Amino acid sequence: MNLKSFRCSLREKLKEQKLSLSTLATLSDLSEDTLRSIIYGKSQDIKLSTLLKIADVLHCSIDELINRNRYPQETKKLFERILKLPKSSIKTIQAIIILEEKRLLQKSMYGKEIIPVFIPKGNMHDGMYYDGNTYESLDISNYPIKLINEVNYGIKIQTDYFEPIYCTNDIILISSCKSPNKSDIVIYINNIGKIFIRQLTDFGLEPIGNFGEIIPLREIKNYTPLGIIIKTVREYDIEFFR
Repeated sequence: MNLKSFRCSLREKLKEQKLSLSTLATLSDLSEDTLRSIIYGKSQDIKLSTLLKIADVLHCSIDELINRNRYPQETKKLFERILKLPKSSIKTIQAIIILEEKRLLQKSMYGKEIIPVFIPKGNMHDGMYYDGNTYESLDISNYPIKLINEVNYGIKIQTDYFEPIYCTNDIILISSCKSPNKSDIVIYINNIGKIFIRQLTDFGLEPIGNFGEIIPLREIKNYTPLGIIIKTVREYDIEFFR
């Protein structure tokens, strides 16, 4: 362990969290003399149990505390951001990861262009939480090559809220490969994990079929695009496409 790096990291974390050595000593059940010896370089042998106590108080891993990076910096930042999210947002992220895993697995298993279709349970409505989902597969092998290259997953509409634009059991095909442009219909997630279907316009994010409220331009920064809707497979067309 690089003690110099550890001491710098410890000082930085104490400063970030506005903790004094006295407070750290109380919370970690370590003596203040022990901590002074560590942070000012007198101690050359630090026990694992001491590191664990300090890391617990500072809400970090030992690897982070001793500045041993197990992951690239960008991955580490992503973990930190995810851990700050509410449970509902984390569930949404988990659902998207599962979709991507299923897409790659199905393609390798069947040797076909198969995408996962996300089927939300419960009452799917504007500002929906996607909790308790199931999945089905859609073979898109006979679709145009351009569409095959762009689509990542689908969502099956389970409500009549979006009629006549999207009807119950329609499958909206979504591409997460590019950034949305004006007039695109996009799946957005807000900072508390709710998902919205909106059209990006000069006025903001406008609702589809007049269901829901417009999200003004000044608030778009609070919404993250998850993908662009690039095609709708109507219920009566699904067997044809298969």
